Amino acid sequence: MPQILVPIVVPAIAGGLCLLVPRRVKGVREVISLAALAWAFGSTLRLFGAWPLSYTKDWVVLGDLTVQFDLLLNHFSAFVILFVALFGLAIALYSVSWLSKEHDGRRYYSFLLWTVAASCGAVMSNNLLLLLIFWEALTAILFVYVNTGLKKMEASEGAAKSFIMLGLSDAALFMAIALIWVKYGTLSMNELSIFVGDGATSAIYILMMIGAITKAGAMPFHTWIPAAAKGAPTPVMALLPASIDKLLGIYLLVRISLDIFSIGPGMQLVLMIIGAVTIIGAVLMALIQHDLKVLLSYHAISQVGYMVLGIGTGVPIGIAGGIFHMLNHAIYKACLFLCAGSVEKQAGTTEISKLGGLARAMPITFVTCAIAAFAISGIPPFNGFVSKWMVYSGVVEFGARGNSSYWIFLVAALFGSALTLASFVKVLYSSFLGQRPSALARVRESSWAMTIPMMVLAALCVLFGVWAKYPIDRFINPIVHGPVVTGAQGSLDIAIGYWNPTVATGLIVLGIAIGLLVFAVGKLAKRRTGRIFIGGEKPPASLDAMHVTGTGFYNTIREQKGLRGLFANAEDRVFDVYEVGGRIGNVFVQGLRNLHNGVLSTYLAWAVIGLGAVVFALLSALLRALVVRQ
Repeated sequence: MPQILVPIVVPAIAGGLCLLVPRRVKGVREVISLAALAWAFGSTLRLFGAWPLSYTKDWVVLGDLTVQFDLLLNHFSAFVILFVALFGLAIALYSVSWLSKEHDGRRYYSFLLWTVAASCGAVMSNNLLLLLIFWEALTAILFVYVNTGLKKMEASEGAAKSFIMLGLSDAALFMAIALIWVKYGTLSMNELSIFVGDGATSAIYILMMIGAITKAGAMPFHTWIPAAAKGAPTPVMALLPASIDKLLGIYLLVRISLDIFSIGPGMQLVLMIIGAVTIIGAVLMALIQHDLKVLLSYHAISQVGYMVLGIGTGVPIGIAGGIFHMLNHAIYKACLFLCAGSVEKQAGTTEISKLGGLARAMPITFVTCAIAAFAISGIPPFNGFVSKWMVYSGVVEFGARGNSSYWIFLVAALFGSALTLASFVKVLYSSFLGQRPSALARVRESSWAMTIPMMVLAALCVLFGVWAKYPIDRFINPIVHGPVVTGAQGSLDIAIGYWNPTVATGLIVLGIAIGLLVFAVGKLAKRRTGRIFIGGEKPPASLDAMHVTGTGFYNTIREQKGLRGLFANAEDRVFDVYEVGGRIGNVFVQGLRNLHNGVLSTYLAWAVIGLGAVVFALLSALLRALVVRQ
């Protein structure tokens, strides 16, 4: 078997085997999954050093259209499948302890493996129709995967909404592919080079862009992610919406924006507006959430805005920042969802108001969650800061090229990071600090199978921040350096021109050490102690009465005059494309129902109107024919 097929074929076959293993047999599915995904990950490591590779075989012939099983491994696809396999392996190991007896392990592991296989197939596809087939397979897998959640009603609603929204975006992608075939006569991505300069090419690009940003979760096609978070198993959210869907969606957006199409300033501005709105809109919604998984899902949406914004700048440093943020986000957001799953497993809830004081009981979960929270908030020296800094630099360079509106996008990006940090202050305090409720007195740290993936991902947050030059030079530079023709040449050496993370890390560590020294000196001094004074009242007998949750941290934001209406409309789903489309459809259906009311005179009236329309059309045609003859 060709090496390029291993990341697709091995997980696909292993997924079928897991489905055949009887439920009463314990441990076999886990062994099959871990072995297959370890094999696939090892294969992607070898493939990363072996590109370019290709595999082509005629598959289906439909008249003049020959659908080829055409795979092409270039630097970008090799880098993406490497992390797809890594995330799949991490989630499989995590799930060994996370899954309970109530879950259907056969379907769970089968769809985990098929997700990895279809994702690798989509990334390596060089034929657009083959890409669409893998893309559709992932939509179907997500529908069933979300339905494996134990909260059946929420899981069913989230799965249906995800399937419909992604299905409609896949339809847009299909229309774009059909138009490309009709207009250019080829579906091979490496043979296409389309200049977006008229209505037809703009429509094709926009249709493909809709397919990409819906998969990634950008506004306004984002609402399937919070809906899925309410009922889906937490590792499923870590695997798909948090990591793989972001990799796939932004991968496709980069490919169409840099390789397949050549877009101009107008389309770049559209991408930047989508990015800025996504950053601010989603992070504001995250601030007021009380469920940890839903809160994380809105942050997953907000961070997509930075990726789209960076790509939209059209300058190398901005595009590289968007791609690097795609990778960084997949790492820290998967870590955050796994931390949420660890809390859910041990505490039995993800409702923030019911949590608190878990840091001592779950130190590994707390530390890894804190690292990932600092990374997503753009705190140096973690990886999220570096990629955001590159996006900021791209926006500034975009402004230096004569675009006076750049400051709006820069303010949106900076303000989004500040709000993200504010939101995660609430998360860390409410979940791990403060008073622990008595109901959580027996909570302990999760098992090694769950903590190891969290530690690996948290370590990557640190490594890709402190030594950011390595992943940028190894993964990102070769992607941007070739196809971008904006006039900027040379490598994106952030250590020289923009930010030196290693030196900055040393200074940060020095500052922390000095702070700890000052704290230690203060501890040596004598401290005065006294009785607790609470407004002249006696302290409550129960410590639970003193438990202050973080759910009310930002209620003042909800009550602001300028934002009160926006929050109310958002909670009423006024801006939800899914709900708006449903209302329009209901109006249309209700109109048809009114026509069929069972009254004979109504049917006769419509028959007469229809007959009159037909007669009018025939007479018009006859008159035109007579005029032509004369």
